[in-house]
Amino acid sequence: MMIWKKKWLTYSGMAAMLISLLVVAGCGAKEQNGQGAKNGNDVKTYYVGTRGTYKPYTYVDDKEQLTGFDIEILKEVEKRNKDIKFEFKAMSIESGFVALEAKQIDLIANQMVHNSDRDTKYLFTKEANNVKDTQLVVKKDRNDVKTIDDLRGKVVAVVPTSPSYRDLKKYNETAEPKIKFLVTDKGAAETLNMVATGHADASIDNKLTMREVNETLNYGLKAVGENLTPIPTFYILRNDEDSAQLANKIDATLREMKKDGTLKNLSERFLEGDYTVPSTTK
Repeated sequence: MMIWKKKWLTYSGMAAMLISLLVVAGCGAKEQNGQGAKNGNDVKTYYVGTRGTYKPYTYVDDKEQLTGFDIEILKEVEKRNKDIKFEFKAMSIESGFVALEAKQIDLIANQMVHNSDRDTKYLFTKEANNVKDTQLVVKKDRNDVKTIDDLRGKVVAVVPTSPSYRDLKKYNETAEPKIKFLVTDKGAAETLNMVATGHADASIDNKLTMREVNETLNYGLKAVGENLTPIPTFYILRNDEDSAQLANKIDATLREMKKDGTLKNLSERFLEGDYTVPSTTK
């Protein structure tokens, strides 16, 4: 079993607890069905699954408020659409898909990306909210890993739902020796912990998340090599009529936010740069 640093455990535990308390305080029993509960003012409440510990995209700030790039976009959507209200629930992404199918939540906000399996089951917003840059991550004293080819025969920490894992598995079809995988469903915080503690030789992670975790926990890691393929991210919903209507409203609002500069401003505020468009120079 991986031994986590106490500081990160405390942060993650408090974040999940705080978000859960916020949800419980604001939701009645009838609103927990995750099917857009209506109140007397014709406002529909939609429930959003989010990790809540994935800074700078979704996290609890110093004032114990849920915030982050993905979250603040939805708060702006709520502000511009008076018939929509969002409530947030903290959960792993794997649990999020289960909750989505069980109609306990209505959408997932956590830098979601397309893949063939998701595309057949779920509905994505059409407007990308962000374009993630990823790089190889190793300990600072290592100089033997700079490209994907250097990962052959080495152990790489991965998240099973990540595009990086999918790409590396495809690479492994012809690679010799094969890349070995250490899989976790707890996100970048644990993949980076695995690298820092020597359980894995490398990971492929979002540069912003790597920087945040590395600085907070002093892991002694570095990003190496070129930026890998930029990955556009979206919100993901159930594939039904009500969800399609919600997705259309989110898309229309995102287009407004792109046009008036609000999305760029949020990106610069939370991501310290304009990640609303692809770039290989950041």
